[in-house]
Amino acid sequence: MAANHLALAGEMVSAKHARVELVSRQQTAVPGTDLMLGVHFILEKGWHIYWINPGDSGQPPVFKWQLPAGFTAGEIEWPRPERMQSSPTLADYGYHDDVLLLVPVKAAPSAEKGKAAEIILDAKWLVCREICIPDHAQLHLTLPVSLDVQTNAATAELFARAEKVLPRPWPKSWKASAAAHKDEFVLTIRAGKPLGKAEFFPIEPNQVDNAAAQKLQTVPKGLRIALKKSDLLLKPISNLRGVLVVAGGVAYQVDAPVTEARAVQ
Repeated sequence: MAANHLALAGEMVSAKHARVELVSRQQTAVPGTDLMLGVHFILEKGWHIYWINPGDSGQPPVFKWQLPAGFTAGEIEWPRPERMQSSPTLADYGYHDDVLLLVPVKAAPSAEKGKAAEIILDAKWLVCREICIPDHAQLHLTLPVSLDVQTNAATAELFARAEKVLPRPWPKSWKASAAAHKDEFVLTIRAGKPLGKAEFFPIEPNQVDNAAAQKLQTVPKGLRIALKKSDLLLKPISNLRGVLVVAGGVAYQVDAPVTEARAVQ
């Protein structure tokens, strides 16, 4: 059974093979504006947690928020993942060492100046090495409500590092499409220049064989990636969604329409 952890405002919590904290980019909650919060996992060497698509095993972290009246939390903003291959037939997607999972929170327009915004997060996750261990923590953060925007110097570098590894919006000048063959998808990226290195991480599970090698072919104005279909894919798909990581570690959000190969001229 997972341990029950309790943190006071912003305090680091000791968990199983990890330390966890709830942090804010801002020192104040300004009525009607966005806060950027983050759940910071610092993992013991060799242990990992999972991405939104965990791959062939595992589960992504789950967050349940208790917020002041009128405050609303958005979805987790997932950094680019790592591919973790444990055998020729199994591969997972997740994070080693440390990772900050960002979550935007909108402060209530009616939040009263001079009051305190008490934010509570119930977080659940799996931490894994050769085995996976479920754990959870209740994390607390208190921010004063103020009309003055104040950034948090203590967390500025942490958030700046996290934003560098967030997938960027797809460049307007780039085009992405995918052709569905019998046993594979061929993802074509037209970037107007050769892309010598890239890796695709599928958002949706059971579409791509996670453990299979991705076959890359550089073309004068982009790249083609052959992705083996998952044995669990039972029906055609209309879009291939995921994250494309190119040379230098820059990641982009991909949403490629899929066409049956026989219809491609």
